[in-house]
Amino acid sequence: MKVTINRLDPTKVQLDITVSGEDLAPFINKERDVIAHRISIPGFRKGHVPAKLIDAKVGYGYILDRALDGIVKNFYQKALQEHKDEIRPIDAPKISIKDLPSKPGEDLAFDAEVVVRPDIDLPKIEGVQIKVEMPEKDEEKQVDEALTKLRHNYSTLVETSALIKTDNYLDMDLRVFDGEKEIESKREMSYRVGSSELPGLDKTLRGMRKGEEATFTFTPKSGENKGKELRAEVKVNDVKREELPKLDDEFAKEASEFDTVAELRAAIEKQIGARRKAEEANAAKEAFINYLEGVDIPLPKDMIKELAGEQIAKLGKDATKAQKAEITSELEKAMKEQIVLDQLADDLGTEITEGDITRFLGITAQQFNIPLAEFVNMVIKNGQLEETISTARHQKAMVEGMKKADFVDEKGGKVDLSSFLGDEEEEEKEKQATGEARSMAAASLAAKQADEAGRQASSSPRPSKAKKGTAKSGK
Repeated sequence: MKVTINRLDPTKVQLDITVSGEDLAPFINKERDVIAHRISIPGFRKGHVPAKLIDAKVGYGYILDRALDGIVKNFYQKALQEHKDEIRPIDAPKISIKDLPSKPGEDLAFDAEVVVRPDIDLPKIEGVQIKVEMPEKDEEKQVDEALTKLRHNYSTLVETSALIKTDNYLDMDLRVFDGEKEIESKREMSYRVGSSELPGLDKTLRGMRKGEEATFTFTPKSGENKGKELRAEVKVNDVKREELPKLDDEFAKEASEFDTVAELRAAIEKQIGARRKAEEANAAKEAFINYLEGVDIPLPKDMIKELAGEQIAKLGKDATKAQKAEITSELEKAMKEQIVLDQLADDLGTEITEGDITRFLGITAQQFNIPLAEFVNMVIKNGQLEETISTARHQKAMVEGMKKADFVDEKGGKVDLSSFLGDEEEEEKEKQATGEARSMAAASLAAKQADEAGRQASSSPRPSKAKKGTAKSGK
């Protein structure tokens, strides 16, 4: 096999691959054996028909056509393996057949155009000071808000004759007209004032009383009546206000496992503290990624455009320019992060071990509340093992890289990330990775290796045929 690499741009290469007749022979012979057991030629038993007679019976071109898909996939993967340090694909290739052999012994030539990860130079991270935008620190306020939310869950609704205000609950009738034609009519039995997406409804309701009626106009911003002025009539049948329970020890017993408000508050403070640590770690990770992305990162524009088009199509004809721009921006951001973390892992020489995958699978399964064995089987069945290994490697590289940098808040104070980066965190994760997780991770890796041929097949499309000298590509 001969391979020539042509770099088309920083994110795309073309592999010109020539396979000799000698290298093709095993694939052709294997296909001949299959055909030999299916055809009958007088004087020969099935499976014992000479190759020349099979070629004469069905044609060498027919045999090659049946074997071509597997041949191209096999030698494309071999080409990637031989040049793995130069070519790191991030999409399936577009295959174009250049030369098809017409008889045994002739060469096959094809091109593979593939989107690849660009080579980038990341900025220095050793001892670099990275500023982190810290989350809100008013924990007492957050505790009060959590307690208030809990009280709302145990509130009661009481009828009132007072003027309607935000957060009152209404029993109301609503009718919508286009001119004199009624296009919608409904009764809301428990509508909370302030929650409507209908322009003008809440403003009209505030200040009304039980039994009153009102009319207002509005213009929908989407849907079949977009841009058309409509008329709405609302009638209030009943008004209720929300009454919160008293925050005392009796409430604590009813709403939680604790006997006193003090115990309940302390538990909420602990939860908020843990959540804050997680938020600080996430803020530091985001700041770290943003710092790394400060270099020039070429992106595969055509690939992003195609992916964005698929998502935009799901939104239908009402997709706005802002929505389309947001989709494209999110895809570009995700692509940049993947490229940066791949390069970081390469720069740091991050190696993924069975223990790393074990830990990742175990913790992820716990997060989704799925039994580990079921989760691992699901990962393998969905063809997500490679993605899982890549994600585990990215996470490990990020931790390794962040340990080399210094993180400070807006005032220059050191951000404590020991619970995220330190040994204690690693030890805790090791405890969560059970013996079952270790065996399942090992089984996953074994399945990956055993299923290599199937995985290769899923990464490469069937080649399109073209006459000699003509490039005809298709994904």
